[in-house]
Amino acid sequence: MEDLIIRSARLEDSTALAALSAQLGYPTTAGEVQARLPRYIDSDEARVIVAESGGQVVGWTSIDIVDHFYLDTFAEISGFVVDAEHRGKGVGHALMREAERWTTQKGLSALRLKTNIVRAEAHRFYEGMGFERTRTQYTYVKKLAYDRQAR
Repeated sequence: MEDLIIRSARLEDSTALAALSAQLGYPTTAGEVQARLPRYIDSDEARVIVAESGGQVVGWTSIDIVDHFYLDTFAEISGFVVDAEHRGKGVGHALMREAERWTTQKGLSALRLKTNIVRAEAHRFYEGMGFERTRTQYTYVKKLAYDRQAR
């Protein structure tokens, strides 16, 4: 795509980011995105990278620095989606290249991601970008009740 622009997300992208999140399988609202996005803007530890074409956000990836005491620090892609109408046009590659650039700029030598086992097309894409599958694991979630007022 000749007119593709790769840049950091802005608050005014919230509606487009929410719509793309739904395509990824994580429905949310523009308001929720707008409330959550500030932690990524101008952060040294996290970033939402968007792909824009024709003035429209057509993809995004979110990336965070992860620092556990038992591992070398690494960057992790926590979300990645390209609009269904723009897949196969280089948008995903451009987003991944920027994620790699950001990771190395931070002095990190590893970029990780997790993907659902049923996303066969995504697996081929990531492997084509040079990612290696290192393990298969289960994810468990326990919903907890908490007092929102206490936060």
